[in-house]
Amino acid sequence: MGKNLLWWVMAGVLWATGCAGFGSAVSDASDVSGGGVPVAAPEPPEGVAAPIYLMLVGEIAGQRGQFDVALDHYLKLMRLVPDVRVAERATQIALYVKDADKALEAASLWSGLDSKSLAAHRLTAVLEIKAGHTDKASDELGKLIALKDPELENTLVELVKWLDAEMPKEQSLAIMQQLAESHPKVPELHFAYALLASNKEALMTARVEVEKAISLRPKWGRAQMLRAQLLMQSGDTKAARVALEKALKSDPGNARVGLLYAQFLAKAGDYKSAGRELKRILEKDAGNHDARFTLASVWLEMGEYERARSEFQLLTGDPRWQAQSDFSIGLIDARLGKTENALRQFDRVGPGPLEFDARFNGISALIGLGRYGEARDRLAKSRKAYPNEKVRLYLIEAEMLVKSKDVATAYGVLDEALKDEPGQTDLLYSRALMAEQLGHLDVMEADLRAVLGKKPDDPAALNALGFSLAEHRLDRLDEAESYIKQAMEKRPGDPAILDSYGWVLYRKGQRDQALVYLRKAYKLFADPEIAAHLGEVLWEAGQKAEARKVWAEGQKKNPDQEDMKRVREKYPEGFGGTGK
Repeated sequence: MGKNLLWWVMAGVLWATGCAGFGSAVSDASDVSGGGVPVAAPEPPEGVAAPIYLMLVGEIAGQRGQFDVALDHYLKLMRLVPDVRVAERATQIALYVKDADKALEAASLWSGLDSKSLAAHRLTAVLEIKAGHTDKASDELGKLIALKDPELENTLVELVKWLDAEMPKEQSLAIMQQLAESHPKVPELHFAYALLASNKEALMTARVEVEKAISLRPKWGRAQMLRAQLLMQSGDTKAARVALEKALKSDPGNARVGLLYAQFLAKAGDYKSAGRELKRILEKDAGNHDARFTLASVWLEMGEYERARSEFQLLTGDPRWQAQSDFSIGLIDARLGKTENALRQFDRVGPGPLEFDARFNGISALIGLGRYGEARDRLAKSRKAYPNEKVRLYLIEAEMLVKSKDVATAYGVLDEALKDEPGQTDLLYSRALMAEQLGHLDVMEADLRAVLGKKPDDPAALNALGFSLAEHRLDRLDEAESYIKQAMEKRPGDPAILDSYGWVLYRKGQRDQALVYLRKAYKLFADPEIAAHLGEVLWEAGQKAEARKVWAEGQKKNPDQEDMKRVREKYPEGFGGTGK
């Protein structure tokens, strides 16, 4: 029996039996045993042809999970007996073990032996790119183009993903430019080049290339979508809308185009039109969860809470959307005042990108329920779990304690925070405000000066220091005024700063000028604190009717505000209707 005949007889047996087992081993390594003695021998046993031996050893090694050994023997077999099936199998094994060089060798032979194999040309093109052989890759793409490969677009998109992830901007763009220039009449290549350029933020190149793709294939919905996305990125929303409408008109059944158009409408604030488009998509495909989530989000933005809840609940069984849906239902309950329900929903959200936001909102829900002890426990645990958010969490705890009238404990929390994060300006600023309330004026001034040492133009710190000096140190009113003036230069229309400036002028005896700034501040923001200051200056200026009116407005908004309480005690007749 001749060598070739023996090979084909044996190959037929193996392809029909043993190779099936090896194929399953390659696709799922967990189903084979990696134990046993490694399969390898330098020479075939006497009387056994080398090709048969190599194939047998390769198969047995594959079945035992010894894929490196299998690959080595299949490559030897491939070199000895160039055969399409052997080259294909060697390529598959090499890809499985992630040996790009050996995969390229095998795929190149496979492609050469079977000139009509789309799979061989696709793999070889991608592997040649990864090896840096752009010219050879271009040849393989040329063969795919000649064969009218129906998967050319997807092959190139996968190539773009790899280039985007693995190569620097200039190098990857140069490769795609060379490929597109080598095949200038192929729209898929221009589209792929545009997609990569968009990912690499080379927006001008992306715009040029996508227009080339559309000129070669005018009714291509995917390219029209990319054109619209690029227009949105450049801020040309009007042209983007036209492009999307054109894409939808040319391909009305394309759910991806419809979804992008609906998302565009939602971002533009046209929620009704977005809702109509999304409902149209869902009528054709109720399982389109991307569209359902967008519709639920549109209802949420429109304040249609029960409609939104119904859509989100339909998504809770989908692992991709469960966390987002649970979180969104929590937001709905929080907005409807169903705080206990909101807390349960936020607590359902597990590890993932929404985990911190869910924990944060859960803490807010506990604060809203007045369960401060539980909230503090969670805040402490969250600072350990999310160290990058610890400053924010310390500030929330302090704010919660102030709200519960426990300023001393809030001050202690900020003390602890500054030991943990020394010199952090937000913490220093907050402790300064607490220190003032507790009468620790030296700490207040030191903290604010420390903030200004790092941020000399910080208007909030300048204003706080100036106002505190005006309030507590009559011997430093000129200094207080200078700080507030600096703050006003930075934020000329800020009502809090205008209020401070009016107050320092009043403290200096300049009542008429003070009233100008205090009235302006109150007009901009009718806050109880500003009302207290304006009313006091009006009262002292003899304008008692107006003072009573302003105080009444401030007291209606918040009778427990500290400044309102102070003026009520100082000027009881201004609140009892007996003053003149």
